[in-house]
Amino acid sequence: MGQRAHLRWGGGGSNATGVESVYTLEERLYLSSPVFVQNALVSHRGRQLLRDRFGEGYDELAASFLESESHDADRLRAYQDERLRVVVSHAYETVPYYRRLMDGLRLRPADIRTADDLPKLPVLTKDEIRANLEDMISSAVDRKKIRKVFTSGTTGDAVNFYWDRRVDVVNNVCLWRARRWAGFEFGEPYATLLGKLIMNPARKRPPFWRFNRPWNQMLMSSHHLTVENLPHYLRAIRDNGIAALDAYPSTVAVIARYLESVGEYLPLKCVFTTAEPLHEPDREIISDRFQCGVFDGYSQAERVVYSAECDHHRGHHLFEEYGICEIVDDDGAPVPDGTPGRLVGTGLHNMAMPLLRYDVGDVASRSTEQCTCGRGLPLMGLVATRQGDIVSTPDGRLLPPLMVLRPFMYVEGIKASQFVQHSLKDYTARIATDRELTDEEVQELISNLCTRLGGPANIKVEQMREIPRSANQKFRRVVSEVPIRMDGSVSTSPLSGSKED
Repeated sequence: MGQRAHLRWGGGGSNATGVESVYTLEERLYLSSPVFVQNALVSHRGRQLLRDRFGEGYDELAASFLESESHDADRLRAYQDERLRVVVSHAYETVPYYRRLMDGLRLRPADIRTADDLPKLPVLTKDEIRANLEDMISSAVDRKKIRKVFTSGTTGDAVNFYWDRRVDVVNNVCLWRARRWAGFEFGEPYATLLGKLIMNPARKRPPFWRFNRPWNQMLMSSHHLTVENLPHYLRAIRDNGIAALDAYPSTVAVIARYLESVGEYLPLKCVFTTAEPLHEPDREIISDRFQCGVFDGYSQAERVVYSAECDHHRGHHLFEEYGICEIVDDDGAPVPDGTPGRLVGTGLHNMAMPLLRYDVGDVASRSTEQCTCGRGLPLMGLVATRQGDIVSTPDGRLLPPLMVLRPFMYVEGIKASQFVQHSLKDYTARIATDRELTDEEVQELISNLCTRLGGPANIKVEQMREIPRSANQKFRRVVSEVPIRMDGSVSTSPLSGSKED
């Protein structure tokens, strides 16, 4: 199939309420509700999550992870190997995909007893999961009690998979371990500024935030970040006594640069960043304007590798109890510490859909250094995920990469996608697919992208079998050719201090 281009002017894929048509009825009802109803619904969901994430087994597991922080490499590896044997045996006995795979390789669970044995298995790709999803679910789990989720990061397109309840608990243990390292405890007030759509994008007046009372959390909208609205955000943070901010690096860097432009500071206890690369120029200005440490974390929706910085900021500690992290070459063979390679993870807790040697899609390395904090958890070098640019909209909003990627996830059959901004009105949406999208699907995608962008836009859709990579083989999901200044006007220099090709 050659390239097929569509040129459309869209007015937004929204219904009479201004809410994206890709959302479920429940989501549309929420987004169309009054503010006080939305706050009640957010808090109700918060209570549900509190029960799930701090539920059965949390206290015991949190105590175990606290103790194991100080274990040496041999004790951590022994724990990994013990968990790995449980997972591999379970996968062989209850997961059709792994039974076929291992039988075909003439392997039995006894052949994979330690992490060193993992290279006996091939690397698991997203394409393999797409092709074998139903056969990758364990027959030993109750389908009614597992959760269907999908990837949503900047380096790959949506892949469906499943968690069991233990995964929620284990992930939460790791989350609050990382936050305690920053001196932040559950119950202290914090604000979240991530990609979730928590209110109607068409809303023009504050409040641009909602409250999850059980978590003492203020959820702030990333869809309404304009130079005109930023003073409202900053006032809300101050008025609500917010101690910490959890945000995409590109988003919080926008706020920090605004503070610098108006000569202000906003002291916090800590800032947590995730989901995108944190470059040093951004870290420096965030730390300076918020007068605190910046604690970067790394994880994936697939729940196979988790890492986070401690207060010594020497790199990301790998949470060895969570999963096994391999850094491999193109053939799946381990590379020496300090050498960049493909990041491959094996989860140690998800029995609903075990992932063995899963290719995360990022490039990373294992550090050759030990952290001065004294913890035994090893360090991972910088994760070189592909840096997406901030998209600037005609109405002055600044959208981080993950904000414009969601519409692609709802088009069946997309293997990869790339969104390129050429000007405030001109964009290209590139799609890699094995089939031609219908005109209706293309128009729906364009309309939903326009909704994200805030109004009509000139979007060309290009369909191809494979999206070309740059000369250094990096792949960026979002590329903006429109640098901006804090006054919202087009600039000749980048907003971020660092960009990847």
